[in-house]
Amino acid sequence: MSRKDRRRRKPARRPAGKGKGVDPQAALAAALEYHRAGRLDKAERLYQRVLGQQPDNADALHLLGLAAHQAGRHGRAIELIGKATRIGAENGHFFNNLGEAYRGAGRYGEAVQCYRQALRIDAGDATALNNLGNALAEQGKMEEAAASYRRALDIDPGYAEAHSNLGDALAEQGKVDEAAACYRRALRLNPHLAQVHDSLATALTALGRTQEAIASYRRAVDIDPGYVPALNNLGNLLTDLGKWDEAEDCYRRTLEIVPDLAQVHVHLGNLLADRKKPQEAIASYRRALKIQADFSEAAAQLLHQSQMAFLWRDLEELSPRLDQLTAAEIAGNEVVGESPLINVSRCIDPERNLAVARSWSRDISLRASKPVADLSMRDRRGKKARITIGYLSRDFYNHATAHLMLSLFTLHDREKFRVCAYSYGPRDGSFYRQRIERDCDRFVDIHDLNDVEAAKRIGDDKVDILVDLKGYTQGNRLGICALRPAPVQATYLGFPGTTGAGFIDYVITDRVVTPEEHLPFYSEQPAYLPHTYQVNDHQQTISKRGFTRADFALPEDAVVFCSFNQAYKIEPVMFAVWADVLNAIPGSVLWLLASTAFAEGNLRGEAETRGVAPERLIFAGKLPKDEHLERSRLADLVLDTRIYNGHTTTSDALWAGVPVITLKGAHFASRVSASLLYALGLPELITPSLEDYRALALRLARNPGDIHALKEKLAKNRRTQPLFDTPRFTKNIERAYQGMWEVYLADETPRPIQVSDQTP
Repeated sequence: MSRKDRRRRKPARRPAGKGKGVDPQAALAAALEYHRAGRLDKAERLYQRVLGQQPDNADALHLLGLAAHQAGRHGRAIELIGKATRIGAENGHFFNNLGEAYRGAGRYGEAVQCYRQALRIDAGDATALNNLGNALAEQGKMEEAAASYRRALDIDPGYAEAHSNLGDALAEQGKVDEAAACYRRALRLNPHLAQVHDSLATALTALGRTQEAIASYRRAVDIDPGYVPALNNLGNLLTDLGKWDEAEDCYRRTLEIVPDLAQVHVHLGNLLADRKKPQEAIASYRRALKIQADFSEAAAQLLHQSQMAFLWRDLEELSPRLDQLTAAEIAGNEVVGESPLINVSRCIDPERNLAVARSWSRDISLRASKPVADLSMRDRRGKKARITIGYLSRDFYNHATAHLMLSLFTLHDREKFRVCAYSYGPRDGSFYRQRIERDCDRFVDIHDLNDVEAAKRIGDDKVDILVDLKGYTQGNRLGICALRPAPVQATYLGFPGTTGAGFIDYVITDRVVTPEEHLPFYSEQPAYLPHTYQVNDHQQTISKRGFTRADFALPEDAVVFCSFNQAYKIEPVMFAVWADVLNAIPGSVLWLLASTAFAEGNLRGEAETRGVAPERLIFAGKLPKDEHLERSRLADLVLDTRIYNGHTTTSDALWAGVPVITLKGAHFASRVSASLLYALGLPELITPSLEDYRALALRLARNPGDIHALKEKLAKNRRTQPLFDTPRFTKNIERAYQGMWEVYLADETPRPIQVSDQTP
């Protein structure tokens, strides 16, 4: 239900006067019948005949203007109804509908004046109060709008539209519980309002009551099978719940009704991408861009799917196009359609990375309700025996983040720290999930809580330092952090870059990934750890299955180059270097992580165009982590990616004992492997340019003894250098937390923190 009020009063009658050829009163009555029946053309002809005889007939002017407004001719409506108000200046109904015409034209300030004039004439006009609320809501004045709706309901408690509109205003303010109650009241008065069922479902989704939300969306569609918003929203919710078949059906039904909805084509494309149907996903994104050429979200998703599918010729056209769209949105202070994660995966400019992240963080802040924290936080400034750390993540399950952090939770000093984890991810029952639950002082599953409820839970637990582990990676809930549930908040590990957010105080980092000259491109203050920012698990197990190269179709007597990074990290510039190396080393192969058949075929085609036989690319399927580590040992040398390095992937290779060659880039994501290699005492594997990278790969491949020596050094350093010394790392990150807390206790604004090395 739109905010437009559809309740119309009968026009005030006035003597028709005498005229030739038409009885004005009878003509008006007939016209009104046509009007009510939706036959505007016939109604307008009769109104015009009346005005031909009586140019100052206020009712005819008003009704002809109303018909023009309903037909979308708002300028003509303003002209006609405006004239009616000058003739019938005491008719509040005229001013109310003049306000509707102004609102239809987007002239909300003038609409407000008209509604206020209608209320000066009749303070008890609930319709005018409802419409005034609508105009105020359009101006973003949600509290004033809610007050106007409440006044309308004081006058007419049975006004279903006003209950629904009040719900919308409350939802915009983040008062989702109250909004849901308003929608329920509207539906008790009229259960056949599809739009209100849709709004209620959206509120229930935000409240984490997903099954009720699904039922409400389905009720909206039952009432109006062509109600597109409910079908689309139901598709989105089913997608989030992993009910992909049902979600896809919703999107396709939506597009059967309205084929040119670009956003729905994007939603369908995202679902198809998740279902590993890249060709269909790409077709959906292309349709979205055909409908709306400047749709930056569609362009960004098409580019990312093209990265995943190795459609590099498409990138040549898409990249500059997306650059232009993103730059225009940044300049216009709009929400950028390109996600920060996609941006850092393709753009090595930290200034642009910050601008995109800032755009997203502003949007998150605007959508968040008021902070849940209150002045009681100041009670925490006193000295305390233990600092409470809260780790917030989706990834406390069989995921790369859990792989890296696994030993950290139990190693925290319980005399100085209380450790809480707040999980909104899968309950997979894995060893990783069980171990983290066991090793934390408090493990809270907030999967079914909305952001406000989750933030309140964190606040009630009196978390001192909240550490978000997701940043802008998929499935994040930075909206919880935007509510400021903890006095100190930091970003760590999950996202390689700045959040751009005013509600995040610190980024836990190191001087390799975040050199001081890059600090202007961070919204946070740095908490510098002494070696590498990345925690690693010193107790990871490596299976002893006794894998051989033959088990994976690898050559026994040739160099095996390896890169187990995700497909989107492999891009044309670095792949050209890899092809040069393969061409220069006879019989060598490149061992990659398996992808879709479509993507693998495309990459083999790219290899062939660079003179590399397609069969020299060998793809590895998924294995349990311990077996994956064991098979990694079969490689001679890992070739790191350029714009977005291996992170956990690099750590895994080094833990397995395989040297990694990297190129140190110009932003966080492109400097992670360098950080890890410095912390392992292997700076000789870090190169400053593509030429040096190529030369190092060739030298090592041609000298097996050098690779053997590197592997021996790596095996030694793994035991003695900081990278895999998790107890040492834990002491250092604890000192970072203590530094953050000391700044807070001193009532100072966040400032850079430098941690000196602390051995166990």
